[in-house]
Amino acid sequence: MTGGSGKLGRAVVEHLADHGYDVVNVDAVLPPADQPALFTRVDLTDLGQVTEAFTGIDDRYDGVDAVVHLAAIPAPGLRPSGATFANNVVATHHVFSAARRAGIKNVVWASSETVLGLPFETPPPYVPVDEEYAVRPESTYSR
Repeated sequence: MTGGSGKLGRAVVEHLADHGYDVVNVDAVLPPADQPALFTRVDLTDLGQVTEAFTGIDDRYDGVDAVVHLAAIPAPGLRPSGATFANNVVATHHVFSAARRAGIKNVVWASSETVLGLPFETPPPYVPVDEEYAVRPESTYSR
């Protein structure tokens, strides 16, 4: 799992571990000390590091069921817009490329409600939003 040290990632790690999965948290940020996952520090913008981490996990566990990709700079304004965009796009590309190289066939990738223009200042034209709702990204993070 990438981003297992983040807000959503911590919850997903707990959920997967509670359901009997062996979880490896691949992240640049240290997790909480009590997290029920092994931790590997990786810069996801470095394809070599990501590939090495995924193949190393595969070797250790005799196969990987899936990669859950949640790592990202999670909100606008935390870093300059260009850095957020570059980090998030490059990291996601590297996760998919490294998974392919490691023979991992399943990648679960989460998006964000910010793609829909939520939860920012302009309210949606209707609620609840549905599959027909047009995307309205309002920040570098949501693009």
